[in-house]
Amino acid sequence: MIQKTRWGIVFLLICAGFIAAFQVGKAAIAIPALRDDLGLSLFAASVIVGALGALGMLTGLPAGLFMTLFSARRVLIAGLVAIGLASLAGGFAENAGVLIAARILEGCGFLCIILSAPRLFRLVTAPADSQTVFAFWGSYMPLGSAAMMLIGPLFIEAFGWRSLWLFNGVLPLAYALVVAAIPITDADHESRPRLTESLREGFSTPGPLLIGITFATYTFQYFALSSLFPTLLVERLGLSIAAAGLISAGTVIANGIGNLIAGALLRFHIPIWLIVLGGFIATGALSFGIFSDAPPVAVVALLAAASLAITGLIPASLFAAAPSVSRSPAVLVITLGLITQIGISGQLLGPTALAAFVERYDWSYAPVIFVIVMIAGSALAFALRATLRKQR
Repeated sequence: MIQKTRWGIVFLLICAGFIAAFQVGKAAIAIPALRDDLGLSLFAASVIVGALGALGMLTGLPAGLFMTLFSARRVLIAGLVAIGLASLAGGFAENAGVLIAARILEGCGFLCIILSAPRLFRLVTAPADSQTVFAFWGSYMPLGSAAMMLIGPLFIEAFGWRSLWLFNGVLPLAYALVVAAIPITDADHESRPRLTESLREGFSTPGPLLIGITFATYTFQYFALSSLFPTLLVERLGLSIAAAGLISAGTVIANGIGNLIAGALLRFHIPIWLIVLGGFIATGALSFGIFSDAPPVAVVALLAAASLAITGLIPASLFAAAPSVSRSPAVLVITLGLITQIGISGQLLGPTALAAFVERYDWSYAPVIFVIVMIAGSALAFALRATLRKQR
């Protein structure tokens, strides 16, 4: 049993998650440029954003189980290499089909990273710090995608969107060398459960499936708002790509701060289900102001930041709950696989559903989507309350 958390290694592993999230942010901020260069509709561009999650939506659980047969460090390195090569290929794409194919390959690398890093956490984290580390891990997506929204416009305006893809090809390849040098001496010798035993244990309780569905409801609204918010600012409010990127990055950073605040709230023993409930109520209530055509840009930006900050409490809380509903490392693999397979579906479905709805009815009707999410998420929060009480 680990007696003292090795925080330096935890930070390096979370940085690998940031690099995976860069691939989400780069596509979100590049939508206007992609539409201009390749002549895409808003729906087609949203598919390019969401294609990263298509593989995880189809194979998250079996991929998670399969990856337990290999060293977590090697899987993480393979994921970084896959993302790097795919992004380089996407940088030379001449049509939407090739770019989507490259994004799906990026999704393979993304899947490797987000499923292997939590396995490595167990090798460097003391039990007392487990919830905190997993809560911090939940910040990889908002902080990583926000960072790319900040620097992405610099590449796009100076050299075009392809330069952003090429940069994101070189970076993960270089970071793979960093991961290879991380001193985790026993990573290659961790015990690996049999697949049948993992499945039997994982599905004998409702906790893992419930967390996966709740995470999917969160990611649906998160990616719907964060991925299309730059487009809303450019096409409806008339901002430049640089200005839209700066504002959008600020809102996503707010989401990352929400993830970190969740870790603090958990240390003060605030119930996980209550944190989740508050997040889902916020997404429905604040959507009316975000998509109204009356408020100025500053108000819209503040409302979006508030929405993403409060909903940012949700993923960190769910990651922190994962060890609580997992009776063994084998069940934890199942839980993380379900979070990935079911949860990542929101990455594809959220932007495409909102884009299709907006193209049919206009931006002003977008709150309908978020109110539905609020109702579903609230019901799931109460179900999570009952499950966690029973688990205790």
